[in-house]
Parts: sequence; structure tokens; C-alpha cells
Amino acid sequence: MAAVEQELREALGHFMRAAADKNQPVVAAALARVTELQRQLGADAPAMLVHYLERRSYQKALDFLSSGRPETETPQCGH
Repeated sequence: MAAVEQELREALGHFMRAAADKNQPVVAAALARVTELQRQLGADAPAMLVHYLERRSYQKALDFLSSGRPETETPQCGH
């Protein structure tokens, strides 16, 4: 896993915890960090991860980064 993906996993976890706590200032800052890291992903980023992030499926993106699924998987939802 690339360094930016590791940082993204941490940022997504932070975002999800802040959202659960309904801490709006922390949610906004955490989302800004997730967005920043999303922009840093290279062209070789896993297609599933890009798919989840583009659709703002942050829990799925976090699950993907934490699961160890093959990075060659592609979205199967018809989008």
C-alpha cells in the first residue's frame, strides 16, 4: 500500500469517528484532509478505491483500504 493510501486510511478513520460524534468543525477539517489525499492519489490507484471516493462512499473506501482486497478489483455496480 502506498504511503498516500495509508494516510488516506487514517484520515478516513478520523473522518468517520468525527462524523459519528457529530463534531462539525472536526468533520469539516477531516473531510478537507480526505479530499486533499484523494487528489494526491496517482493514476495507479486501485479502481475500487477511486470509485468509492468519487461517490463519497467513505466507509466503503475505508473498508477497502483495511481489507487487503486485491487492488485489481474493478467496480461492478454499473457506474
